[in-house]
Amino acid sequence: MKKAIIALLCLALLCGGGYFGYRQYEKSRDEKKIVDVVPVNLMAQPAGMFEYTDSNMWGYISAANAQKVYVDTNKLVKEVFVEQGQEVKKGDTILEYDMTVVELELAQKENQVHVIEQDIKMAQKELAEIRGYRPSEDMPAQPEPEIPELPEEPEIPVQEIVVANELTGAIQPVSGSGTAADPFIFNCGTKTVVRKAFMAALSGMKRTAALRVYDEDSSFLYQWIISGEQIKLAEADDWNVTDGVNIDPENGSISIDPEGVLHGQLSFAMPEPEIPEGADLMPDEPVVMPEPEIPEVPDYGNDYMYSRKELDRMIASQESQIKDLEINLKTAQLALETAKKQKSDGKVVATIDGVVKKIGKSAAEADAEPEQEQEQPEEMQDPFAEPSEDDNAFAIIEGAGGVEVVCEVPELQLAELPAGTILNVQSYQNGAFTEAEVTSVEDEPSSYSANMWQANPNSSMYKLHAKLMDSTDFVIGNGVDVSVPQNGESGKKSSAVVLPIHYIRQEGGDYYVMKADENDRLVKQYVSVGKNYWGYYIEVTGGLDVKNDRICFPFGTDVKEGVKTQDSTEVLYPSNY
Repeated sequence: MKKAIIALLCLALLCGGGYFGYRQYEKSRDEKKIVDVVPVNLMAQPAGMFEYTDSNMWGYISAANAQKVYVDTNKLVKEVFVEQGQEVKKGDTILEYDMTVVELELAQKENQVHVIEQDIKMAQKELAEIRGYRPSEDMPAQPEPEIPELPEEPEIPVQEIVVANELTGAIQPVSGSGTAADPFIFNCGTKTVVRKAFMAALSGMKRTAALRVYDEDSSFLYQWIISGEQIKLAEADDWNVTDGVNIDPENGSISIDPEGVLHGQLSFAMPEPEIPEGADLMPDEPVVMPEPEIPEVPDYGNDYMYSRKELDRMIASQESQIKDLEINLKTAQLALETAKKQKSDGKVVATIDGVVKKIGKSAAEADAEPEQEQEQPEEMQDPFAEPSEDDNAFAIIEGAGGVEVVCEVPELQLAELPAGTILNVQSYQNGAFTEAEVTSVEDEPSSYSANMWQANPNSSMYKLHAKLMDSTDFVIGNGVDVSVPQNGESGKKSSAVVLPIHYIRQEGGDYYVMKADENDRLVKQYVSVGKNYWGYYIEVTGGLDVKNDRICFPFGTDVKEGVKTQDSTEVLYPSNY
């Protein structure tokens, strides 16, 4: 008994030691594993982006009172006198142009004005010509061409058809040589009887005959094509030419009798008319077709070429083209005047007191330091957003008046957005949320056709300006989602974000992510979720710190609690995503 107890104790010690050793081995192996973790804000998108309604609009952040300086790509900036964040006073020099380029640009702008002025003169001349065109409805009546009468065609005499009462072996054909191409022709009536002797004679000569059957009015009905080589004399007997066919006595229609016997090949093709021998079908003199006399049509030029409706459309199109040219001329003249002012000293000065929010580099600095493009993560970009006006500005000076959001609104929706209306604004870049108060709507439309989802394409678009209540987390030029609060949503800041669904794992009815803790070790973090979007994205309503948390792709043998982590910016997606 004691030996058994000792043996069991030894076995327990061996098993325990083995298990402890395996655990130490696993711990040592896990200590060497490193898992990539990605900041949540690189893959998170505001939940509002997935909830588009008729009231959602795309907008961008701008300075309410700002001076924006735009520089052509062909214009060289010789020197920049301010820095970003610097306070400037009205009249302070912002930048100075290379005067060589300015003078060249001035000449180009003068030439552009002359070209547009010449285009307007040509368009106005063409408009005057179109207005002088006469419509096709007023075209004088043209004399009809006299078409001469055609000579009468010669009448072809038709031989009177004489039918035989019976066909015997001695009867002579009307015509034909008896070949398959030119068979003997026999004219028959509906009561004509074909004698056995006729069939025997035809078989003996091995000739072909055509038995043409006519009615009482000499109208052709049908014909029998009988080949002597196919006649079986043992079965030959007298027969009537109407055997095997049915003739309707009321309408004269002919059909094959399904129970009748066909004595040859039945044909309904109309035979060529028989022309008596010696008939002269040629006229005494050759027929000459007279040429019709076509009256000469006067040359009206462009008159009578277009209808009144077509002329009205041409006039409207030409007038619209002239208006566009006049607008282009005003723009070119304004650019010319601006270029003339810059020609004096080539300097651009501040027109307001404010802070420099954006400033470009001089040509020398740009050449010395290659520009590095700062691309936003693909999942943070709005694929439907148009570039804002600030994107191409060389310099922006923000004055008093705060920061505003600018968006385009269909004209049919303007009545719903008077001054004072509160809007919800959410950033596409970082999910920041605030409210904005509508301050004004521009008088002139920004475009004459709608470019928004679910908007009437025939309605014009107007730019709406709204002042941000809190601009702390918003950057000038960034795109934002603008919406009208519905059902008391105003003032509610949503912390929900949308993540790729494959970064969330489900455990029973719970959901969790694998994130890095403060010691850069993986831990399990349970989260609360909301809507599932198309099986690719899922709404996370709680349990994550969007700005600070870092999570990993939660699958694989290396992903377990306690494993070391390292930071990465690569968001993983399945190959079929």
